[in-house]
Amino acid sequence: MLERWSPLAELDRIVSEMNRLLGETVERSRLLPRAFAWRPATDVYDTLDAVVIKLAVPGARADDLEVTLEQNTVTIRGRYGYTLSEDEAKRVTWYRREIGAGQFVESITLPAPVDAEHAQATVENGIITLTFPKAAEARVKRITVQAARPQAS
Repeated sequence: MLERWSPLAELDRIVSEMNRLLGETVERSRLLPRAFAWRPATDVYDTLDAVVIKLAVPGARADDLEVTLEQNTVTIRGRYGYTLSEDEAKRVTWYRREIGAGQFVESITLPAPVDAEHAQATVENGIITLTFPKAAEARVKRITVQAARPQAS
């Protein structure tokens, strides 16, 4: 009997086998949705005064991006890649096509409380930079250690 091949069923089987081999450490619910979604390469780092997030999004333009902050989670939505106009698309013959285009959503939990009112977002050369100044209570404070004064007897 012939059976139709299903890539999703095959991926599910592989995840099941990985779960069995690794002692149920691979979560199927987290793995499958992300397996088919494009995600930008992302860096998150902390300076003394701010939390900085950088995302590599080829073809990103400021008009195509939306950044929101809710509690301590920042969400970046946008478009990547490029598309041809309808007129241009009718006149081309593709010999190779590897640059993808589409939409993405990325959510990142910030490691410290931030001052959302002074946050900045820029995009240059396909790199989105988000700078979140730390809230006053989250900044590192240096406390001077003084020698104890001798007690009078």
